[in-house]
Amino acid sequence: MNTSSPVRDRIQTSSAILWASGCVLAALVIMQAGRLAPNPAYADMAASSSSGFSIVTSSNGQGPPNAPYENLYIIDNTEQVLYIYTIPNATSPNGSRLELLGGSYLPQLFRAAR
Repeated sequence: MNTSSPVRDRIQTSSAILWASGCVLAALVIMQAGRLAPNPAYADMAASSSSGFSIVTSSNGQGPPNAPYENLYIIDNTEQVLYIYTIPNATSPNGSRLELLGGSYLPQLFRAAR
């Protein structure tokens, strides 16, 4: 004796079709997400070396408009440390020197930023 009803068979069939279409849509979303282009970051005044150092300069907002003073950011990739340097009085060669402003352990900085 067959205990299944036509209504129950119809619900199971429609449920199976719904699950299959959901899986197909999920697969299509994953495929399209894999094709998205990454957002590149451009650093005009950046350099990195094979020994594990990255160097970036940026204006610190001081100095004359045609030659603003800059800060030097050095990242030691092996030790995971950021160092920040500046040159006070950069326009006078006699009085200029490289001066350490500060530095910190990068994982600690990222934890503090959260």
